[in-house]
Amino acid sequence: MKLIAVLIAAFAIVPGVAHAPVPVDADAAKAELLAMHQADRRAHFHRDVDALVGSLPPDFRLISVRDGKIQTQSPDDLRKRFTQYFRGAEFSAWDDLEPPIIHVSPDGQMGWMVVRVKIAYSKTDAAGKITQEHSVIAWMSAYEKHEGEWLHVANASTFEPEEANSR
Repeated sequence: MKLIAVLIAAFAIVPGVAHAPVPVDADAAKAELLAMHQADRRAHFHRDVDALVGSLPPDFRLISVRDGKIQTQSPDDLRKRFTQYFRGAEFSAWDDLEPPIIHVSPDGQMGWMVVRVKIAYSKTDAAGKITQEHSVIAWMSAYEKHEGEWLHVANASTFEPEEANSR
């Protein structure tokens, strides 16, 4: 009889243990997201489209909010966009104006980051004409963890008015 009581108690406890949340190292997860932000910076200076989109699965879609519009982009869409953006560009700045604000969900499966970046680059067109571009952009990026890897799944951007960032 005691054996039956012990087995019943053990089975009552096991489901709770099996579903107990796995502790998340929030600091490590935040460091991973910050490392992705720093890798994006390097990719801009090296005009490395593959560093930005090369590891995205084919069925991936990035949701982007900008200029009052919502856009969904596939890896091919992103590749085309960054190839065009990087063509003839030489970056002189892609710098955080304040430390990124990073949050990770309690289960470690989602995270977000808010950044404010000064971007400056020169762009040479097909005719050899050089233009200078300067902007300050703030954005919030959302991330999901898939098979142990963070994926950037959504982004909402705002641009500081030109007169404010030309000072």
